[in-house]
Amino acid sequence: MGAGDDAGRLRVEQGSLESFKGRVDALLTFLQDSGASPHRIADNHLVPAQLGVGFAEADSLYSAYNEVHAQLKALSQLLSDQIEALGTAVHAAKVGYANVDAELRDRMWAIQSRTRELYEPSRDPNPKPTAPGSPTSPRPQGGSNEGQI
Repeated sequence: MGAGDDAGRLRVEQGSLESFKGRVDALLTFLQDSGASPHRIADNHLVPAQLGVGFAEADSLYSAYNEVHAQLKALSQLLSDQIEALGTAVHAAKVGYANVDAELRDRMWAIQSRTRELYEPSRDPNPKPTAPGSPTSPRPQGGSNEGQI
């Protein structure tokens, strides 16, 4: 197998990545314009009086509604973030991490940070075993652009 064969496969892989990124971008655009977008979910909420006043069941229902609503907002934002991160990762795979502009790298780190904040190991059906005191791949210090996305 010669170098020309490898270059041909690389072009095919790049084309596949570009096609996949296009589908991810289209999905992200669709979700942002739909009722499932984080800002639209955040806009749809109840006020206590809509469920009735003066009885404990209404208060309990309102409390449960708020909890579910908050979780839906977080899930919607998380899904939006993950789709965006996937598209950015595909782009980084195409051009190389060092060639991704600082704004996109910062955006990826922000998504990773938000994802970590929302992660609850007790709810993970397939938790990853970690050694005590193992690092959680923090963002590199000192202005380095190397590390995990």
